[in-house]
Amino acid sequence: MVKTLIKKYVTIGIWVLFLLLFSQSESNPQTSPDDFITARAAFLMDADTGAILYEKNPDLSLPPASTTKIMTAIVALDKKSPDAFLKVSKDATLVSPCKIGVRPGESWQMEDLIFSILLNSANDASLVVAEGTAGSVEEFARLMNRKAKEAGAYNTHFVNPHGLDQKDHYTTVRDMVLIFKYAISNPILREVLKTKSISIRGPGSRLVHLRNHNRLLGNFEGMIGGKTGYTSQARLCFVGEASRDGKNLLVCVFGSQDHFRDAARLLDYGFNRDAVEERSDNLRVQKHENEVPYNFKSRKKGYVLQVATFSKKRMAADLRRTLLKKGFPSFIEYASLKNGGARHRVKVGLYPNLKIAKKTKERIKKRFGIHALILRQSVRPS
Repeated sequence: MVKTLIKKYVTIGIWVLFLLLFSQSESNPQTSPDDFITARAAFLMDADTGAILYEKNPDLSLPPASTTKIMTAIVALDKKSPDAFLKVSKDATLVSPCKIGVRPGESWQMEDLIFSILLNSANDASLVVAEGTAGSVEEFARLMNRKAKEAGAYNTHFVNPHGLDQKDHYTTVRDMVLIFKYAISNPILREVLKTKSISIRGPGSRLVHLRNHNRLLGNFEGMIGGKTGYTSQARLCFVGEASRDGKNLLVCVFGSQDHFRDAARLLDYGFNRDAVEERSDNLRVQKHENEVPYNFKSRKKGYVLQVATFSKKRMAADLRRTLLKKGFPSFIEYASLKNGGARHRVKVGLYPNLKIAKKTKERIKKRFGIHALILRQSVRPS
């Protein structure tokens, strides 16, 4: 009888322990993507505010593989009508590996070429577009680089329209996000990137079936569109945009072992950020001996760090008091939502330059395990 009771209570104890551990992992979700991102470089940005939600080697020059084709499509539609016809050269037929099988002397409509480039990642179509738009690959690359600067991508240099590995062909995840944002503002490119599959009719009524390489499309909630890429040097790459509940996020990963998983997890992290922060009322704040708060009374432009966002004012106030006690200059911003709700943003700052703000962001990352947002702000709210 005693042995039976002991066995019963031990069993119950094990189950209780299991449930406690499980509930703890559910109520304290992983807040830092550093533990799961396989990409060599990654960037996550709020498309509407420009706030950086996560970054890993954001300005490291890397080969972008076929994400290059986003810029190819931008330049093509900037210079030519979707209804224009472009002639195929022999050189365009010789490129590999991804192709739609264009033939020398054929004329293809620009719109069909754009679908082929962005859905099937067709390298031969990319060359047809480059040569037909600018007369040569070299001149087209010059146009690509000029357009990159217009998009704010200053650490980018293209030498071909398809993204195959080549010396001096590089960009950064930060720049590629800006390029993609520029592209998706074009309604034609936005519709193309949202297309899962389509059949086009080439010269001689030849039917070509195209299927989007972006496997997140239709499988990831809120995915608007994106572009994949792979070469032996670049490894797996992805850039794209997703939207949930009025929140629009841009993501890019380069040098990934699993680009879809990396991108999906980063996007989930961004979308769930407010929910995670609202459960973070027990944050431990440790004083850093070298922390020098910047004078709040200054009205000069500077940078602030958004540490957490709460729906309840009390939770925001508690965190602010803790931060102040530990020597962090902090304040709360109130934001009303369209649905009648509210958000209380706990911020630290003002800091006079980006360098100091970034150093403080790293301290917050180490102490809280979250990535504070660096925001440009001119005046501290009263």
